[in-house]
Amino acid sequence: MFAELLDTFTQLINQHPTWAGLIVFLVAMVESLAIIGVVIPGVAIMFGVGTLISNGTLDMASTVMWAAAGASFGDGLSFALGKHYDKKIYTIAWFKNNPDVLKNGHEFFEKYGAISILIGRFIGPIRAIIPLIAGILDMPTKHYIPTNLIASALWAPAYLIPGFFFGKSTTLITTNLENGWPFILLFAVLIWAFYKILKQR
Repeated sequence: MFAELLDTFTQLINQHPTWAGLIVFLVAMVESLAIIGVVIPGVAIMFGVGTLISNGTLDMASTVMWAAAGASFGDGLSFALGKHYDKKIYTIAWFKNNPDVLKNGHEFFEKYGAISILIGRFIGPIRAIIPLIAGILDMPTKHYIPTNLIASALWAPAYLIPGFFFGKSTTLITTNLENGWPFILLFAVLIWAFYKILKQR
């Protein structure tokens, strides 16, 4: 599934390079939205985006900015929905069928308060729900906005860099295999011969 997702994303970027920033923004925004973000594999998607940075398809600095902006906007929408609909959120069918989602979000927010916006951004199961909870519990907007901006700014590189290094490492391994295959083959033969000798003895 991850390979297919990455392949689709790569094709989309390659076909529309001028829209790459906007595409990253939308991906980060959608995976940050309440309910949608709970079921979308955000870590895998951002990991995939990181690999695209490693091969030069995307630029690191601009991608980080677009991803941070998308995450901040998505969280902001969830916060606004929580503020506007308040307790009506509990009547949504999905939350009725998954009561632990809101319950865990409430407990986390009550435990850490405003800082939960920052901490929760890095915890998969509750990442997309904390801004909604903050809105429902009427967190002051003047406190929410700066915390949200800081959280998104830290989250974007933290989730992109692992994919970047993974992409770089696979490139190095491939290059080393291409250049050093005779030595690798010789080493494998020696290991096999050593194993056969030990087995005979």
